[in-house]
Amino acid sequence: MKQAILLLTALLLLAAIGCGAANTDDPNAVFIDPNAVRGGEYGDLYFEANGVRFGIYDETEQVLPALPAYSSTFSEQSCAFPGADVSYSFDGFRITTNEIDGVSRITGISVKDDTVKTPQGLYIGMTEADARAAFPALSESGWNLEDGTALLSVIVSDGVVTRIEYSPAIAED
Repeated sequence: MKQAILLLTALLLLAAIGCGAANTDDPNAVFIDPNAVRGGEYGDLYFEANGVRFGIYDETEQVLPALPAYSSTFSEQSCAFPGADVSYSFDGFRITTNEIDGVSRITGISVKDDTVKTPQGLYIGMTEADARAAFPALSESGWNLEDGTALLSVIVSDGVVTRIEYSPAIAED
């Protein structure tokens, strides 16, 4: 098990150096071990669609069948994990998955437009002031909130929320 974790860490580091670590400016960032994730215990950082609550590192096979049909899918070489990312587009959001230790897991959730509101009350196009009021914990953290497993990043441009993404948290040194 320890060797598998070391191998995964080394592969993630190589992938991050090779094409830039996703969602971080640190080229040496290593994402947390998905085996350490508490199943179903999301805290504040989860997404919900079609009455289904899900989050980073959930098993794709458990989530996708419970969601409405996706409108498109595409695959590309991952910059954060070994192998390919597979993305599924839904009305208003996208889920990105990657195979980790032989299991397809959710490694990203992105809000695409203003038709979707996050469970935290955030949506594309809302004002910065409204976003701070809707989710005070995020505003206190400077628009990135991490819970040890997931990272919620909100991009604000000219006083308006322009991007909302959930991604894996970065491991502490």
